[in-house]
Amino acid sequence: MITKTHSYCFYFILSVLLSMWMDVASGMMSIQPIPQNPVIGGSVTLSVIGITGRIQTFSWFKGSTDGNNQFLAYFPGQNPPLTPGPLYHDRLEAFPDGSLQISNLKRSDEGSYIVKIQADKQSDISVDLKIYEMLSKPKIKASTSHPKENDTVILTCTSFNAESIAWSRIPIGVTLSADNKTVTFPRINRSESGSYMCTAINPVDKKNSDPIKILVAYGPENVKIKALSLTDSLISLECSADSVPEASFHWTLNGTDINIKQNLFKVDQKKAENKGTYTCVAKNSVTQLTATEFKYVDITIELPVSETMCPSFNGIDNGIIAVIVIATVIGIFILEVIVYFAIRKKKNNPTGSVYENVLIPQQRKHKMTLQACAANQTQESNYEVSL
Repeated sequence: MITKTHSYCFYFILSVLLSMWMDVASGMMSIQPIPQNPVIGGSVTLSVIGITGRIQTFSWFKGSTDGNNQFLAYFPGQNPPLTPGPLYHDRLEAFPDGSLQISNLKRSDEGSYIVKIQADKQSDISVDLKIYEMLSKPKIKASTSHPKENDTVILTCTSFNAESIAWSRIPIGVTLSADNKTVTFPRINRSESGSYMCTAINPVDKKNSDPIKILVAYGPENVKIKALSLTDSLISLECSADSVPEASFHWTLNGTDINIKQNLFKVDQKKAENKGTYTCVAKNSVTQLTATEFKYVDITIELPVSETMCPSFNGIDNGIIAVIVIATVIGIFILEVIVYFAIRKKKNNPTGSVYENVLIPQQRKHKMTLQACAANQTQESNYEVSL
């Protein structure tokens, strides 16, 4: 099975051989670096192709054919055939076919190489040698570590020896620099939160950066208070908000701070001091914005069924008593219906008043108290009649 690396090497070698064959076929001399993209620390052979006839002599130069810029001269019929020039060093090796090999490549080896060859005719040919380095791992730097929604944010990718930069994610509306190294978000929004990664590329290497996570701060928004009855006298108040990062909370009662810093707490309705308007204040530590919501809480007063609490029905006909009790019960029922639809209207209209009496059980207690009183009075009346 041919891997991608083997496939790449195959096509690279094929392209070099094809280029050499075309040069020979056309009768033109040229210099072909092998490999085509040499790297620092590696080796390269400057292969001369397209020579016609037997080589009598050749010389290699750098920059110009001035004698001071000569690497070496090579005479195939002499022993030794190689004559060093002013620029000669021990990393160089010449071959009888006119080629020059350079080992342990350095950045200073880059430049224009010229060979003068005497065969059937004298020819001067040159090549520009570029030497590449393996890439350093790219890094991404953000202009701010805690961006807020609508801020301008710039991401910059840096890597030594990169010839091009590619990004894994480019949202619509961002601006890329000419060299692709920077991505600019003119007004970043919450949907652009996420991970970003860049890739550095040159002809001999390709490396990916570690991902950088962008978390766009917004809110708090949509603050809500949920009231839940736990017992006849105990309720819980829970506050929530849409916010990144998560909002912090504190509460006030009738405008006074009650030193509660969490979003959920319990209220005892039997205590008169707990009656009033509870306000939840949500705050975002990054945006420094706050938002509030409030709810009105009444108190529960439980009254025992006793003679002192019941209305006096002495001297009143039992039929009239029954009418009074029925009318009272109906009145309480109507009040419950009114409160029920008022609460429904509040839920369907979030922007309206938040004053809501959540103590329906209290009204039921009053109704039961009146029913008990009526029952007691009826029993007393029946007793008096039986006597």
